[in-house]
Amino acid sequence: AEPGPGYLTGPRAGRDLWPTFLPASDPGASEAADAAAKAGRASGPGRASHAGRPGGGRRSGTAAEPAAPGRPSPLRLPSSGLAREILAAVDGQRPGDSPEGSTIPERTAPTESPEETAPPPLGPTRIYSFADSLERHMAAAPAVPPERPESWVTFELAGELYALPVARIQEIQRARGITRVPHAPPPVRGIANLRGKVLVVVDLRLRLGLPAAVADERSRILVVSSRQRSLGLLVDAAHQVLGLLPSRIEPPPADLMDERSAYLAGVVQLDDSLVIALDIDQLLLVPDEAATPSHAEAGGPP
Repeated sequence: AEPGPGYLTGPRAGRDLWPTFLPASDPGASEAADAAAKAGRASGPGRASHAGRPGGGRRSGTAAEPAAPGRPSPLRLPSSGLAREILAAVDGQRPGDSPEGSTIPERTAPTESPEETAPPPLGPTRIYSFADSLERHMAAAPAVPPERPESWVTFELAGELYALPVARIQEIQRARGITRVPHAPPPVRGIANLRGKVLVVVDLRLRLGLPAAVADERSRILVVSSRQRSLGLLVDAAHQVLGLLPSRIEPPPADLMDERSAYLAGVVQLDDSLVIALDIDQLLLVPDEAATPSHAEAGGPP
């Protein structure tokens, strides 16, 4: 009996084959379906023939088949990507979403500068080319100025070493001819004659709170410049000039610093001693609470 309209034609007996729905009004199509079914039976049990499928022939690995009704659409994975990105895209899809609406961005390779990707110089002039490229690379690198040593004059006060910058010292004189001035503000020791000019001499022992001492043959007057003025500093002895790198001058301990010790610029460690670096401008600023009686009032020698 001929199949009626809307019947399924093809092999039966429970084989996993693709049935073809053909209308009864197309006998040519029915014959083609029967031929495809016979070919499927000839291929052996458990094998499905693809001749009866829409499109016919072997399925390609890149063509995506339409999803069956009621099933979620397959995922479309990128050529590269991190696992967390792929899993995040899978969690973000709902059943029935189209694969076109859930694309995963592909990771791009990091770009390299032209100098890193440039091939090594070739040819007879490769030595010159390499030297030119090295010079360009060094010119493009940020230049770090070299650290230069600074000159400091060291002197002695009560057995301790102190230092002042050489750039602020005009000259060093012997401590002779210091004349006391009545009611001079502490810690002024007196005045001296410097080639016809009156020079105010400050006793650094009194300024730093050290006991007064008698000037002797080792005592010196350091003539310094501060705030467009020339002043004399009386010290026990002048030692030598040191070349110190700025990195060697360590800041003074924080627990020793207050408004009365602002003149401390730092501490330098030598082989067998410590040198206290002073700030000349802060040194000559005397707070009221740090003022001590002048040497004349204290009754000491001039």
